[in-house]
Parts: sequence; structure tokens; C-alpha cells
Amino acid sequence: MTRSRKERDSVREPGWRQLEPSVDRTTDRVFKITEPQRQVVARCLRYIDHARRALEAQQNVDNREITRELKASADRIFDLLNDLEETER
Repeated sequence: MTRSRKERDSVREPGWRQLEPSVDRTTDRVFKITEPQRQVVARCLRYIDHARRALEAQQNVDNREITRELKASADRIFDLLNDLEETER
């Protein structure tokens, strides 16, 4: 019998997902990202920013660390995308 996604997720240890240790982390890999893919990432970053602003508006002290991490994460992703080098097609 197969497990539902909710059951699979509850079995997983809490915290950030880590890459499998057996995955080869070769440096200097090249990836292509199309403009539509880039737009999807930009839309996701806007969602993150919207969620951060909604949490900030609640002015809950418990949310400060979350909002700080959301902003830092979105900023890192944005910077990475902007620093991507364009390649010849």
C-alpha cells in the first residue's frame, strides 16, 4: 500500500531538506533558465515578499525571525538570478 503525501511528509525529519550525501556536488556546472522559468521564479519571490509583509503587519515579536529569514532568502535568490551569466544559445 502506498503512503499519501501527508504521511510521507510526516515521516520525514523536521527542518530544511538536505541534499543526499551521495550526490556529487561538482562545481562550475552550467544551467540554462528560460525567460518563462525566470518569470516563475520572480512570481514565487513576489509571493515570499507578500507573505513577509503580511507577517510584518501583524507586528508579532515571534514573527521577527521568520520575516528576517524570508527577506534574506528572497534576497539571496534574487541576487543569484541576477548574477547568472548569459550564455550563447
